[in-house]
Formats: sequence, structure tokens, C-alpha cells
Amino acid sequence: MEKIKLWYLHSLLARLPPLAQEETLQHFIVSIREVAKYTSNCYAGRLDQSEDELVEMVILDGCFLLELFRREAWLVPRHNDDPIFNTSWMRENLYHDLILLENQIPWLVLCRLFDLTMSTNEQETNFLVNLVLKFFETMMLVTVPSDNESICRENFKHILDLIHRTLLSSSSENTKPTNTNWELFPSVTDLLRAGVRFEKGPPDDITNIKFRKGVLIPPIKIRGNSESLFRNLIAYEQCDCQCTDKFTSYAVFLDCLINTSTDADFLRDKRIVMPALSTEDVSILFNGLYNDTLVYDFYYGDVSREVNQYYRSQWPRWRAILKRDYFNNPWSIASFIAAIVILVLTFLQTLFTILSC
Repeated sequence: MEKIKLWYLHSLLARLPPLAQEETLQHFIVSIREVAKYTSNCYAGRLDQSEDELVEMVILDGCFLLELFRREAWLVPRHNDDPIFNTSWMRENLYHDLILLENQIPWLVLCRLFDLTMSTNEQETNFLVNLVLKFFETMMLVTVPSDNESICRENFKHILDLIHRTLLSSSSENTKPTNTNWELFPSVTDLLRAGVRFEKGPPDDITNIKFRKGVLIPPIKIRGNSESLFRNLIAYEQCDCQCTDKFTSYAVFLDCLINTSTDADFLRDKRIVMPALSTEDVSILFNGLYNDTLVYDFYYGDVSREVNQYYRSQWPRWRAILKRDYFNNPWSIASFIAAIVILVLTFLQTLFTILSC
């Protein structure tokens, strides 16, 4: 990868006029040296590199990322012998590595390098944001809207923070839940027996789960690399005190719902979970997703309480049994109606016989 990074840096500089290449590289060094102290403070522990080595490292990594994102979007040509785009496993590994919490580089560094290398058609306000989201769109849990004007480019800490905020951009991210009690509840299969309904909610906010005489759950896309994304989003929430616990709470909620592949099958049939892998793998994914985590603000305390109250009440359960056993097909309905009619006629006949005596 170090050779590929150098190749990408040289490719970026090669698109500039020969006299401007050395000058641009000097601009890189001067600009990143100005934020070297800030960059060093972004990492836990003491770095072994000197300031010059740190500046060289983040320039190499930052320019590699920018060139990678531009090639993904076809803003610059892809070489026929580029191993990243010629081998699918390389890109899958990159998706995984670039969202690792411990692999992030400061967003400020990426912005500075982008500003020094952007072309005339890359000067829109959120061009870099859209460029990054374009690269990661195949592993996102939802379809991200193309309009991201509500997201300010300068406020991110790193790429993982950008993905986290984007996925929560349409929700009330800073609103604390009124009930933060972590209350477990039965799985989909058990809730169905109790008469709980499941419906696909609006797709604009995957964490906006509601209960209105049934659970309203926005659809979510689960792919082969979704576990990696989930784990790093949760790790980020666990490590940053300014982050809400929304994705950790979301993982807890889905783990309660999905215990077996049967639960995942039902949510798939309702198009609430849209998996690109087997439903058995989906159930395994959520069953161990939030191990060794702490949830201080559980965002689904109210929903969990309402689900349990509905589950424990008798009338919804009786209604579900009646519907399942007597109204599940036209013949059962006809038999039930015939039995009621016969019962009423028998009662009337008995009543008339008593009155005539």
C-alpha cells in the first residue's frame, strides 16, 4: 500500500504543470505544518514520529484518499493496471480499513489538501463531503440523499464522524430521550403471537423507531461489510463523550427483535431489513454486535416499555389467536360465520319454543 500511496501522490502532482508540481508540494508541507500540533493531539498517546515525519505521513495518506475518491467518481482517469480498481478484494479491504476508528486522519487535514488540489469544477461548498459519501455509498445502511447542504463541511472530526452524522442527519440527534431505561423485550416471533404488527416506516431516518399499536421501523440495508461499519460507529460512540448512543441503542433494539433467522425472514418479507446476505447471518450479526459496551442514554426506552405493555395485555393476544386460527383463509371465515348463524338460529328456536309454552 505504501507504493500505491506514492503512486497516487505522483499521479495527483503529474496533472499539474511541471513548474507547479514542486511548488504545490511545498504548499502541502507549509499548510500541514501549520496544523501539525493539532494533528498530533488528535491521536491517543505519544506519537513516535518527529514533526517532519508526521507531516509527510498525513500528506501521503491524505493525498492518497483524495486521489482514491476522485478515481472512484471518475473525476480523474483510472489506470488500467490500478490494483485497487482491478481487484474487488482490494476495495473491500479499503472499505473496512478506512472506517476503522484507529485509522482516521483529521478532517481538517483532508480539507486543506483538497483546497490545494481542487479543480474549477470542484468548488461547490460540500463537494468534498459528497465525494467521500460517494465512495462509501455501497456500504451505507441507507440511501444517502444527494442534497447534503444541511451538513457543514468544517464541523467533522474525520471520515467516520462524517458517516455517523450523515446517517443521523435527519434525526433529532441532540435531543435526549425522555426514558433511558434499558428494558428488554421479546423477539419478532413472540411479538407476532401477541398481536404486535410490524410496518416499514419512512426511510429517511433509520433510528426513528416508533410504536403505534405496532412497531414502525424504517428500512435498513444489511450487506457483507455492514458489521464492520456498525462496530466502528458503536466504537466511536463509546470513545467520544460528545456522541450520542443512538447506534449502540439501535443495535440493542435490533438484537432484541432478531434472535433467529425466522425473525430476520419476517423483517425481510416486510422489507424492513433488506439483506445482501443470508438471514441467518443477519441474526448472528445483531446477536453479538454490542458486547462489552455501555449504553448511558438508551434511546428506545419509551418504545421498549410500550412494546412490553402491549405484549403483556390479553386482548391483542386473543385477537391474534382468533385471526390466526379462524380468519386465516376464506374457508375458515365461512365456517366461523356459519357456526355463528347456526348458534343464533338455535338460540332463537329455543327462545320461541319457551315463549310458546
